[in-house]
Amino acid sequence: MSNIAPPTKRLKTDSSSPSFSVAQKPSPSFVVHARNLSEYTTESDLRETLDRFGIIERIILMPRKRQALIQFEEITSSINLVNESARNPITIAGSTCFFNYSLNQKLVNKYETSENNGEEACQGIVLCYTVQNALYPITVDVINTISSAFGQIYRIVITKKNGVQALVEFASRDSAEKAKEELDNADIYSGCCTLKIDFSKINTLKVSRNDQDQWDYTRDFDSQKTPLLQTPKDNRSSYNSRQPNQSHAKSYQTNRSNGQGDRNGYQSAKKDNLPSLMNNSRHNSDNQLILMINNLCTSKFNCDRLFNLLCLYGNVERIKFLITKEGSAMAMMNASDSILNFLQYINNVYIFGRKIHIHVSNQNELKPAIKPGELPDGTPSYKDFSNCRNNRYSTNETASKNKPVAPANVLHWFNAPPGFTEQDVAQLFLNAGAKAPTKVKVFQKKSEKSTTGLAEWNNIADCTEALILTNHTDIDHPCNYFLNFFEFLN
Repeated sequence: MSNIAPPTKRLKTDSSSPSFSVAQKPSPSFVVHARNLSEYTTESDLRETLDRFGIIERIILMPRKRQALIQFEEITSSINLVNESARNPITIAGSTCFFNYSLNQKLVNKYETSENNGEEACQGIVLCYTVQNALYPITVDVINTISSAFGQIYRIVITKKNGVQALVEFASRDSAEKAKEELDNADIYSGCCTLKIDFSKINTLKVSRNDQDQWDYTRDFDSQKTPLLQTPKDNRSSYNSRQPNQSHAKSYQTNRSNGQGDRNGYQSAKKDNLPSLMNNSRHNSDNQLILMINNLCTSKFNCDRLFNLLCLYGNVERIKFLITKEGSAMAMMNASDSILNFLQYINNVYIFGRKIHIHVSNQNELKPAIKPGELPDGTPSYKDFSNCRNNRYSTNETASKNKPVAPANVLHWFNAPPGFTEQDVAQLFLNAGAKAPTKVKVFQKKSEKSTTGLAEWNNIADCTEALILTNHTDIDHPCNYFLNFFEFLN
């Protein structure tokens, strides 16, 4: 009798197999699975691009996986999207995305199925607030102020493990839905602290104490505690040397007894009581301000071109591109008051087909690079601009001549040689690799020392890219002129 084991059967993987077919070609669904998204893709980016296929009922973003689930109102919308993306790749926020049907026919969460699993309807009414670009401290007072106008709040818990997130438990379903509809994609402060809101799978929040990171408005923890020792007679002010800014705290006064506040208080806090970086000791003149700029087009940007854009909004000390993180750069400014200019005017602006993202770095200093790397165009990845004559905010006189504005489709150019014509200006843009302006106007000046004027493009993107490529361009002239751009004109 032979001891040889019989050969094992091989798994059949013929495409006619039902399991193989289903795995490779899921059946059409109301829900579409999007992959290869940019890590900075927002819900508004998806809606803006995909609205043409039909009404979108819900979007669930998974930024860490660079994926999303999109639920359409009609299944034909999902079919059209999947078929169109197979024929013509769809680009969202600078990244080519892939779409296929989800295995789920509908997006369902615990919030909607609480009645089916025998739980009370008041459970599962927790919203998750993700705070992007959290430039200022986010406390329960801040969250309560902006949320309590929509209904009673039971509990708030703030976590900071993966960025800044706040869980808010509302007393009713209607209140949670209204808060999500009103506050999603809103800025707590101008140009920063942007809210991304979704329903949480948590039914109720657990709060162990009342402090700035968690609060239970249905319980009074202080009245339930028995002190271990009597209060000492000596002054305890030395133990509380770090007092919050009183004017800042006053703007967030709310009724903590029931978690209700005034919607007008939120508007006041947002507009009139915006904390100023000028008064923040972290951003004084001794601590340089470091900006992190992400999602740059590496084939178009270098240190000089990034400076051409940043110098319109503040003095630039140093710029360093991160070789290990493609499309990212750090910029050190010499004044803290310029941070709001960047956040307000050029954050989330599309440049060279990509939406750039700007936030404040945790680093206090950008150290000089002794041996900088090399960018794709052959230029160094680091450059010092501290003594650059093109910085425009070095003195009060020069600063008064520069008014930061949002990018527009018209540029004010100056410092061109005398006799510079419209054709010369247009050719200068073309030589730099930019699109030629549709209109050019030369101002007639009494002085013959230089020429100034306006240039106009069909859209803001072309105008912004032209500024980046052409600003501070040397012009062949005995007097060493270089073309300079004063500002965008709205």
